[in-house]
Amino acid sequence: MRRALPAVLLALGLLLTAFSVSAQSKSSVQVLAIGSDDAFEQAQALTIALKRAITRTEGWSLLKGDYSLEVMTAALGCPIPPDSGCQKKIGAKVGSNRYIWGTLAKSGKKDVVAVLRLWENGEQKKDAHIKYAANLTDPSDDSLMAIASDAFAKLTGEATGVVVVTAGSVNGKIFVDGKEVGVVTDGRTELTLPSGDHKIMVRAEGFNDALGTVSVRAGSSAEVALNPTPASDGKPAGDDPTLDKKSGGTGKMLGYIGIGVGGALVLTGSYFGIQTLGQIKDSEYEDYRKTAVPEGEDACKYAEATGRSDIVDVCDRNKRDKTLFWVLTPVGAVLAGVGVYLLASGDDKPASAKPPRVQPMLGLGPRGGELRVNVAF
Repeated sequence: MRRALPAVLLALGLLLTAFSVSAQSKSSVQVLAIGSDDAFEQAQALTIALKRAITRTEGWSLLKGDYSLEVMTAALGCPIPPDSGCQKKIGAKVGSNRYIWGTLAKSGKKDVVAVLRLWENGEQKKDAHIKYAANLTDPSDDSLMAIASDAFAKLTGEATGVVVVTAGSVNGKIFVDGKEVGVVTDGRTELTLPSGDHKIMVRAEGFNDALGTVSVRAGSSAEVALNPTPASDGKPAGDDPTLDKKSGGTGKMLGYIGIGVGGALVLTGSYFGIQTLGQIKDSEYEDYRKTAVPEGEDACKYAEATGRSDIVDVCDRNKRDKTLFWVLTPVGAVLAGVGVYLLASGDDKPASAKPPRVQPMLGLGPRGGELRVNVAF
């Protein structure tokens, strides 16, 4: 038993040494209570969540002690925020060459914004700006813990997370925030991205571009499931998906123009049609036709032959207005019809679809001049 005692003491000494080395290998940091003028509950919750996040972060340890930025600056006669000289004094007071301090304020009715700063070895290192919902006042809330962990990762290094992207079974390229970053093989790839919100796009031959968004948290993983659809409309892979929308938008614009112009022409033609009816009922013309024109004679031709210029003027206006009525009204109706067609099919029609062809034709009919309009879709 006595022989075994030295061996036990030696093993215990080695174990304590290992623990000591492990503790020394960790980076220590102090956290000052986050200051606020209008959101004390949120500031207190974020302070506690930040301390818990540090204790859960591998390679880091939280120094003991409860310190307040307001109390420290008041005691040292420093402004808020403290200048570089005061930050050195605060570091000496808290007994650490590395500490985190920050401020928090309300932003609108539903959010708060915080600015956290890491002071290390006598100088300001990094800032972390965060904005989140003001109703997160429980330090143990998973969402607030994730926000605190993300902020600490930003302060101490590049905050990254893992994103797994699935896209059916396609093989193609993957883009993050508009930049090509790799390939998708058999519909799957894994990315390491900076924390924050990102736009993901998968582009594969024979498929429409598949789009999605993801929010990355530092030290965590997320998954984005995309569903590329076959490019059955004949578009080559890689076309901007907004092209069809733009084409539909152009079709709608032309449709509105067609309806507007066509409606105006119909109204104008109708006006001249009404004028024609008024001229036929002109009292002077009617008296002349009934009293001076022989039975069976055309009143306008007879007035021209007998030198009645006033009646001839009425006849000329009637002929002109009738012509304008028969030209403007059908043309306006056709334009309005084409406009309705473009409005109805503007969003669904492929970009390569041909617009309707309108072919006007003038000719002679049994009653004089006539206008024919052929529309082919």
